[in-house]
Amino acid sequence: MHSIKKRTAGVALALSLCTVAHVQAAGTVTFAGWGGALQDAERKAYLKPAEAALGIKIQEDNMDGLAAVRAQVMSGKPKWDVVELASNDCVLAQEQGLTEPLDYSVISTEGVAANFYGKNWIASNAYSTVLAWANDAGNNTPKTWKAFFDPEVKASRAMYRQPYTTLELALIADGVSPKALYPLDIDRAFKVLERIKPQVVNWWRSGTDSAQLLRSREVDALAIWASRVDELKKSGEAVDYTYDHALLDYDCVVVPKGAPNKELAMKLVAHIMKPESQATLVTLIPNPPINVKAYDTNIIPAAMAATLPTAPANIDKVVFFDPVWWLAHQAEVQRRFDLFIQN
Repeated sequence: MHSIKKRTAGVALALSLCTVAHVQAAGTVTFAGWGGALQDAERKAYLKPAEAALGIKIQEDNMDGLAAVRAQVMSGKPKWDVVELASNDCVLAQEQGLTEPLDYSVISTEGVAANFYGKNWIASNAYSTVLAWANDAGNNTPKTWKAFFDPEVKASRAMYRQPYTTLELALIADGVSPKALYPLDIDRAFKVLERIKPQVVNWWRSGTDSAQLLRSREVDALAIWASRVDELKKSGEAVDYTYDHALLDYDCVVVPKGAPNKELAMKLVAHIMKPESQATLVTLIPNPPINVKAYDTNIIPAAMAATLPTAPANIDKVVFFDPVWWLAHQAEVQRRFDLFIQN
């Protein structure tokens, strides 16, 4: 009897150790994002489902861009496994050797256009810079980019305090075809900006700032990220916006060089890119899917899909940002833009 108890206890101990080993083997991955409403939505659409599907624990952190990734990689002990960055930072990070090559035998690119991924990065969700306005600002409020950049249209305006996206919008307003936007005609873009510079009362630095400008009616119209103005509109503010000639950009995910859990990181990225994950995200925040197969999942309501810039019906109305062009030209254009703002 005593020996049976010993054997039973031994089996129980072995099973317990196996269970512990399994949990440890499952592992932990750390995801770093932008925080706020976007990361709240990503938690529900990406991270919690990935935890369940992969049997892993996903920890979260916030970051503020490429400099934070660079600091971790240069320290030799990065703590993040998957990081979401802006498109131009993803391209720059690859150029500077700060990220790992993605494992495309694990990560599927089916449904993802070739311009939405590179060797070390893949676009995770799209966002649009759109023209928005206050409905109570008067009949002269510009509701097209052509009107926005017309000095004869008297309205207070605001724009992003960065040359990227800002110069593109100026050229679109001046009649440049979206398909012929790059390489950017820098001189022409600055001439267009010069026309309305006296009516640009604020060059905003963050999404929060841009939304507050419209909420407080400091401006009549502005270039703004769609998710920010959509949030205002849903809260009852008398504002509106248009996707017509919206400038489509994207966030992308990378695996920092030397990430502690690289293999699991690839599996998390693969989950983020699944059509179901992409479709779920846009039902929580207006950041449309990169994977066009998301529109075939029946997760996105038809009425919503009809408004999204990456939907097949709307894709020809938007302009795609080119981070690769900016990688080669940002330093020189940034200096000129900063001088333009200051003078």
